[in-house]
Amino acid sequence: MRRAGTLLLAFFALAPAARAAPVTLAQVGTFSSPTYVTSPPGDGRLFVVEQGGRVRVVRDGATLARPFLDVSGRIVAGGEQGLLSIAFPSDYAASGLLYAYFTNATGDVEVDELRRSADPDVADPAYQRTLFTINHREFGNHNGGQLQFGPDGLLYAGTGDGGGGGDPHNNAQNPSSLLGKLLRIDPRDPLARPSAFAIGLRNPWRFSFDRQTGDLVIGDVGQDRVEEIDFAAAPARGQGANYGWNRFEGNEDFSTHTPVTNPPPGFTFPVVTHTHTAGWCSITGGYVVRDPNLPELAGRYVYGDYCKGDLYAATLPAASDDAPIGLHVASLSSFGEDACGEVYAASLSGPVYRLTSGASNGCPAPGAPSAAPAAAPVAGGAPSGAAPDRTAPSVRLLAARRQRARRAVRVTLTCDERCTATLRLRGLDRRAGLARRTLAARARVTVRVPLTRAFRRALRRALRRHRAVAVVVRVRAVDAAGNGRSAARRLQLVR
Repeated sequence: MRRAGTLLLAFFALAPAARAAPVTLAQVGTFSSPTYVTSPPGDGRLFVVEQGGRVRVVRDGATLARPFLDVSGRIVAGGEQGLLSIAFPSDYAASGLLYAYFTNATGDVEVDELRRSADPDVADPAYQRTLFTINHREFGNHNGGQLQFGPDGLLYAGTGDGGGGGDPHNNAQNPSSLLGKLLRIDPRDPLARPSAFAIGLRNPWRFSFDRQTGDLVIGDVGQDRVEEIDFAAAPARGQGANYGWNRFEGNEDFSTHTPVTNPPPGFTFPVVTHTHTAGWCSITGGYVVRDPNLPELAGRYVYGDYCKGDLYAATLPAASDDAPIGLHVASLSSFGEDACGEVYAASLSGPVYRLTSGASNGCPAPGAPSAAPAAAPVAGGAPSGAAPDRTAPSVRLLAARRQRARRAVRVTLTCDERCTATLRLRGLDRRAGLARRTLAARARVTVRVPLTRAFRRALRRALRRHRAVAVVVRVRAVDAAGNGRSAARRLQLVR
């Protein structure tokens, strides 16, 4: 990896310019090989992940002396290995839970659930729950490394193909392997295992969700010819997509290095590509800018490359305006986004910068609202001038897998925004129960779904012959804008 060079600060303005102020880089601190930058929702602090295993907190512009987290004794670091990212759920203020992605002492990929301590600036060293591990001992490269909570409230993880040249074990195209994938898991379900949300990725080092639209953007590192940006629009966000590796590298046939004009059926091609002959070597995915204090880049996806160092921006998915923005970060390791939507760029050589065209308004103190003041409401409830709400609420449905067969089934619900939840219970080939509740944002509510009289009679007869009867509870959550999302859970009723 190249050492950091002189930081080039240049002017950039749109044509026609939104305003005369240039976009520049404001340094927020220097760290030890920073690999990621993030903030908990609604929190004014900045959390910087260091490759060696520590997470540092920046509060009120100053880096705290004591690390928030130190897992250096549990990981292997160096090259492409180490502590690679952390993620905070939407209810972090209440739950105190967070998640870390790292290569453990054996070199395997590991994702853990952690928890803050009574001191909000320090994690609890005594608490750790492993969500999953993936064998990655043969090669030290292509570990992936990104964790991000999606608009559906579930945790996403980008995994590399396992390393080596050309994906020698064909992991990315193997649906049974967790390598070379975008994975998804419900971390609150103690029995959940990660599943493949999308396949055909080589090393999705950084991906993100547009905080306004929910669209998914992936920066997938190429091998020796083509770097790529993949795009998947909400609400599906590319679920089930195959991004092509190792049959394709970018938009080229990997075996022949010949361009492919249109993706064959079953494959999704990138919306942006850059070649190694143009100085690219390892693409660093970024974020769609939604910082209200940075109108010059509003709605454009900012990204870069570890070797090239120049920052680029494009309006996706067309990317017709893809171009450098006049800023340079040597050894560009990652981008990040804080609770207010401000965007950061990190250099593996140490500095972390905020993209700015003026003084930051700053995020509110921990626990305070993170959004900018809303515009006046108009008919239909949407703020005047705001983009329509196209993001469905995130709903979580939890229930004991075995419950005594009495007069109701108990479940626990949470929504990341205010929603109306309708629950339907079905078993023994008939409707078994119905309930409806309105939930406050992020409230954890226990709901009783009463069993119908006819179902109770059928259940009593069935339990004379069987120890348990399977039922399915389904929930449909709808927000104020009419966006809906469903979830389901299977459980057993016993005597």
